[in-house]
Amino acid sequence: MLSRVVSRSITRRRRRNLLSLLAVTLGIAVTTAVATIALDVGDKVGRELRSFGANISVTPAADSLPVSLGGVDYRPAAAGAFLAEADLVKLKKIFWRNNIVAFAPLLQVPASVQGRRIGVVGSWFDKEVRVDKAETFRTGLKRLHPAWKVQGEWPDDTDPAACLVGRRLADSLGIAPGQTLSADVGLPGARPVAASLVVQGILESGGEEDDQILFPLTVAQKLTGSEGKIRRFEISALTKPEDAFARSDVTKLSGEEFDRWYCTPYVSSICYQIQQAIPGAEAKPVYRVAETEGNVLNRVGVLMALLAAAALVTSVLAVASMMLATVLERRAEIGLFKSLGATDARVATVFLLEASVVGLLGGMAGYFTGSLMARHLATVVFGLPAAIHWVILPAAVVLALAVTLAGSALPLIHSLKLSPVEVLRNE
Repeated sequence: MLSRVVSRSITRRRRRNLLSLLAVTLGIAVTTAVATIALDVGDKVGRELRSFGANISVTPAADSLPVSLGGVDYRPAAAGAFLAEADLVKLKKIFWRNNIVAFAPLLQVPASVQGRRIGVVGSWFDKEVRVDKAETFRTGLKRLHPAWKVQGEWPDDTDPAACLVGRRLADSLGIAPGQTLSADVGLPGARPVAASLVVQGILESGGEEDDQILFPLTVAQKLTGSEGKIRRFEISALTKPEDAFARSDVTKLSGEEFDRWYCTPYVSSICYQIQQAIPGAEAKPVYRVAETEGNVLNRVGVLMALLAAAALVTSVLAVASMMLATVLERRAEIGLFKSLGATDARVATVFLLEASVVGLLGGMAGYFTGSLMARHLATVVFGLPAAIHWVILPAAVVLALAVTLAGSALPLIHSLKLSPVEVLRNE
């Protein structure tokens, strides 16, 4: 009997029920799309933010203080401590190795071009590093700084004469791609070493590199007699925005707290693992970049949560308006039920069953619609479609039921207050 009443009520009011179904479907679709993006493309968002550049800088722990002016390091090439170039492969062997997106070594060499003191930096441009017999990793400045703009071509790491010239330096010296550049490497008072370089491209980074010359690391090592050595290196890593726990004093953490901190991709915990893997290295976060990424990720997360909340509230209000109209339309039916002896619980059961059917159908329809929306958005923004996460389906159905029941609460309370005598007399 109850099932017959519910089914007839649903079929007789198709238009209103369809509007409620549409409202629930849209709300759940938006929520499902947000959840899918959060689960599937979180790393992709992080990788997009990696265009900010390196967020970790590693230097020798025993290094002397730099003597730099205008982007030029005036320490003798042999002064200060060094790191071994061969140790860089250890970055892909730490616990969070898969979060290391790119890295590049740096060896700065003071030089003179046309009588002007400038900084010449040796590094990797696009180099393949062998991690083990079965794995290789491609890295370098090109992957470390994807936002850098190069007019011309990136140099080949195997070409000893190739170089990039910073935009400001190129404009002041009148240099264009394809020209040959002569540089005298060495400090004042020392015998300079002449180097002939071919300008492969003009670099525009927006930083101090615009006043420098970049060339292959092997050339810088050979000119300074520092084969196999580097002054420092920079790392781009996918990290979780730091919170209060991330900034805890590691030495005061309990064993369980330390495991939690160590197994969370905070920039500080990744720096700690780097220092463990490379003896004599001191890894420090580039806070300007790390904090910017954290702020962006936090704000995006808040924005997505607000979007989902707004969609759900809109769905609740739409269901409430539809249910209120239904209650007003069915006053005589409600009065008749009560006059025949139906309790408030029985009347409430009829309306709640109708709302549950709408919620169940809306939840399933919203899940598939939201999954398709997330797939399309991920393809447009990141170039890769998002996967369908079936684990979201039960949560979407439960959330849809909660939306319809919440929207039905106030109209249902209103219906239970109706007096059968007054309703039937007016009808």
